Amino acid sequence: MKTWIPSLIVAALLAWIIPAVANIHIYSIVITILIWIMLGQAWNLLGGFTGQVSFGHAMFLGVGAYTSMLLVNSLQLDMALTLLLSGLLAGLFSLVVGFFLFRLKGPYFALGTLAFAEIVHIVARNLKGVTNGGEGILLVKRPTFFGIQIFTKMEYFFVALLLTTLVCLFCYFLMRSKTGYTFIAIREDQESAEAMGMNSSLVKSKALFISAFLAGLAGGFYGLYNKFIDPDMTFTVPLSAEMIFVTVIGGIGTILGPILGSTLLIALQEYLKTVHFLQAFPSLYLIVYGLLIMLVIVYLPGGMVQGLRQLRDRITRRS
Repeated sequence: MKTWIPSLIVAALLAWIIPAVANIHIYSIVITILIWIMLGQAWNLLGGFTGQVSFGHAMFLGVGAYTSMLLVNSLQLDMALTLLLSGLLAGLFSLVVGFFLFRLKGPYFALGTLAFAEIVHIVARNLKGVTNGGEGILLVKRPTFFGIQIFTKMEYFFVALLLTTLVCLFCYFLMRSKTGYTFIAIREDQESAEAMGMNSSLVKSKALFISAFLAGLAGGFYGLYNKFIDPDMTFTVPLSAEMIFVTVIGGIGTILGPILGSTLLIALQEYLKTVHFLQAFPSLYLIVYGLLIMLVIVYLPGGMVQGLRQLRDRITRRS
């Protein structure tokens, strides 16, 4: 069986099981997991497969979120077209980012993305004519998806599941194409790749564009789902860090990694919210994330994917 077929089976099972057992709270958790899977896959294309670590990927999420909110509020465009335009604008913005930052390498590139994201955050807070500054933007029109009005949690769940499945399948087939192999070649040895005739700047620009497009698409859905956004919800460093967390803990450089990492971390975050004595510390989950990252780096550098492979090998040897 081809390895992408189980993904379709899982998606179909979720589409059947979740509506049968879910309440509003469960829908919220599942939709949040699906959003972070998309964001994790977006970051993973650049940081995991191409080796260009970004600490500022939330800027693409923010561009997508604001684009979708403004388009739906002002033009009432269909959500499908809106999300494509959100991703496209984020991708075009990434070309500007890449023009300035791909002159840097290694940790300097990572720090450059962090600085660029902070600049965008400050601009968004002060560009009141577009972003409405710190007051944010409220969704005042009900979006439609291919003509079907989307309003309830269940309707957003089905849209999120469809988008997440498409994003994961896209990443799967991309990384098995010639373009995907060039990403990996740059990650493994940029100098050797250039010696073989690859244009490293072009390859990294492609990776950044696609990564930003997916982050912008996910950000567009994020904005419409929340029905309200402001710069502190969309352009902040913790959002960028969480994209890294879900990928590294799940398994960096793998398609399955962001899926496992998002499921674990969002479920853990929701559980910590229910612990009574921890409710006075709403940011405690970031400390837990940090501890998990440390444990993964020390004991499972390949993340949960590596752990599952080791478990599978042990079971195979015993049988």
